[in-house]
Amino acid sequence: MSDQWIPPSQRRRGLDLAALGVRPGRYVLPDVTEFLVSADGNREGAARLNAYLAGEASLDTLQPAEVAFVRQHFLKAAEEQRQKCITYFETKVPRRYGSAQPNELAAAWAQSVVANPEETRSLLVVGPTGTGKTHYAYSVLRAIAETGTTTGWAAYTAADLYAQLRPRTGRDSEATFEGISGTDVLFVDDLGAAKLTEWTEEVTYRLINHRYEQCRPGIFTSNVPPSQLRDALGERIASRLTEMCERITLKGDDRRKGMAA
Repeated sequence: MSDQWIPPSQRRRGLDLAALGVRPGRYVLPDVTEFLVSADGNREGAARLNAYLAGEASLDTLQPAEVAFVRQHFLKAAEEQRQKCITYFETKVPRRYGSAQPNELAAAWAQSVVANPEETRSLLVVGPTGTGKTHYAYSVLRAIAETGTTTGWAAYTAADLYAQLRPRTGRDSEATFEGISGTDVLFVDDLGAAKLTEWTEEVTYRLINHRYEQCRPGIFTSNVPPSQLRDALGERIASRLTEMCERITLKGDDRRKGMAA
């Protein structure tokens, strides 16, 4: 027997939520007294539930009614968490994009991000002005929220990003950079829209390179045709975007012109 002390919280086996058909997450354990007052409740069942929840027994030691009790509790908790994630999304994004609905591709990418973030390539959404790139990107963020997983995300236009990172008196721009670059999923809208300067190129390179090296997924949109990315963003940035991103091309007319007509 090892002489090393192991905290009680680490001695317990984690609950196999997948076996219950529940998405992964951090949920409060059910109150077994609620089982006692249910139609199928009894003291023997409560004792088995306590052992299971303490990590001292496996799921197959429970009776069907006991399994149903545990499953229902966690399914309810998972749905509550999902609704909280969706509400957070809707309150944090610009009002125009709060109702953006993901398509199958966006939903599949979101599922991949929450399951295997380091193995999921970023998205580069390109197309002419007004084809819905920003709307599509926000629909992807909604898809992440709809998984019910508390994945951190941040969204900026390129112009707002540079404004946040520009050095100013009384503000630690490096700490701001670290906070932005380290978020789980980063969305940067309109890459290449701002005039390229030595400073903007260096900041963009640092940000993209950090995401590239740390295998952190992101969503990037640009009006710049892929063949012109090197001229608009610089060789180093364009090269990393090409390697780290799946490209999604949106086509069509400028929707804003149709709305204004």
